[in-house]
Amino acid sequence: MLEKEVIVKSITGLHARPGSDLVQLALKYESEVYLIKTDGKKVNAKEIFEILSSNINCGDKLKVQTNGSDSQEALEAVCSYIETREG
Repeated sequence: MLEKEVIVKSITGLHARPGSDLVQLALKYESEVYLIKTDGKKVNAKEIFEILSSNINCGDKLKVQTNGSDSQEALEAVCSYIETREG
């Protein structure tokens, strides 16, 4: 299992389009991909309803956690998306 801390850059947080794009990205990997909020809530990054209902906003600090055969690639891709998406 791998883990990295990131800060959400998207001005809309992970709602609507950014959340949907993140799910599509996470689904490309075999590994489990989770987002863990500072309050401890663990969200499956492959489930759009979990992401939309988790209220993840711009500036929020998250831990991205991956587990599986392609964990490193999944971790790098998801973290890069969250850290660089600003629009």
